[in-house]
Formats: sequence, C-alpha cells, structure tokens
Amino acid sequence: MQRSERILVVEDDIALRMAVAGAVRSAGYAVTEAADGGAAIRELRAARYDLVLLDLGLPFVDGWQVLHGLEGKRLPSVVVISARGEERDKVRALDMGADDYLAKPFGTSELLSRVRAVLRRAHPAEDAPGVVEHAGVAVDLGRRTVYRDGVEVRLSPTEYLLLTSLARHPGVVRDQRTLLREVWGAEYIDDWSYLRTFIRRLRAKLERDPAAPEIVVTVGGRGYRFGP
Repeated sequence: MQRSERILVVEDDIALRMAVAGAVRSAGYAVTEAADGGAAIRELRAARYDLVLLDLGLPFVDGWQVLHGLEGKRLPSVVVISARGEERDKVRALDMGADDYLAKPFGTSELLSRVRAVLRRAHPAEDAPGVVEHAGVAVDLGRRTVYRDGVEVRLSPTEYLLLTSLARHPGVVRDQRTLLREVWGAEYIDDWSYLRTFIRRLRAKLERDPAAPEIVVTVGGRGYRFGP
C-alpha cells in the first residue's frame, strides 16, 4: 500500500542506509536518502518531509548539529538512530527535539513499529472543540493550537499529545504509565526517561517559572496534572 508520508533517511553507512531505506520503502512510504548532515539540511530546506530517521555519527555535519538546526521550527518528526546506547545520549537527543531514539542494532519490525508510532502521534484523532485555560496558557483542542499570554507556542506533535492528555482532564492526576501508554504506546510504559524529558520540554515552553510549575504539576509519587 502506497502511503502519503515522506521520510528522509540520514545515515553515512551505505549498507545500513540502504537496508533502512529499503525496509521503510517496502512499507509503502516515499523515501529519500542522505549520506551526511549537510545533505540532510539541504533536503529539509528544499522539500517537505514528515519524518527524519537520523544517525548521530555523521561526517562533516553530525546528527547533533542537524537536531540543533531543527529546534523551534515546524519541521518533521525525528527518530534518532544511533550506536550510542547510553541513557545520557538518549535524553540529550530527546531534549534537543527528537521524538524517539532507536539504538543500533535493531530489527526491521522494531524500526517500522517506531516509524508508525511517531507518524501516528503526528496525526492524532480529532478532538472535540473546546479551550482549556490556566495561568495564561490556553489549549485549543479543536484547532490543535496552544497559546501562552496570547502568543502561539510551537509544540512538537509528541509535546502536544502529552499536553492534551493532561489538559483534557484539568485538575486530575494522571499516573506515569497511563501517560506513557496514551502518548507513546504500551511498549513504552516502563521507559520513564521519555516522560520526564517531555515534561521538562513542556515546562520550558509553557511555564513562567519552570522550577515552580503551574501548568504541568508534579504530584509526588502519583503522576502529573494540568493546573490546580
């Protein structure tokens, strides 16, 4: 089945790039390949992509520089593919705007599962119209927009999904595993680094003082809630 989504595969290892691109292409996605970060940046400027599969250890312009260039822009979702399996590298990549992190080696089924999950988060089901507001932040569920003090805040698809998972239940404590299941999927329910990192990202964008949050509040030992 041919799909409408376009995917950019950025990997300097020719054999791995061909394998990843072939697997994604066989699943019906339109695929473009880039061998280094410079080529990836040129592609992203020239055409629209829904997802980037990004290696970190690239020649000339590395994956970290590509991620840095994507920060704060309405650009594709990003899955980092890296031989760096350490937790600190995963958290750093997520902090810089990646939506998921896949450590090498990995199988085709896992790769495609991550691709489908990230693209699903980028195109969530329609919400009923309504606006949830607190402390200067307004979440317009129908229009999928978020404002702080009247100015639109750019959120990644994953950030938006996490925020709305809380905002649909204002004042209600939502436990960590429920949020991980709703936003990332059942296979992520024990990977709390995703939740902690994206909570931190939301607070940096929405809170007047991220160290004293009013919007995304931690309820010790139980989870998080939107507002009071």
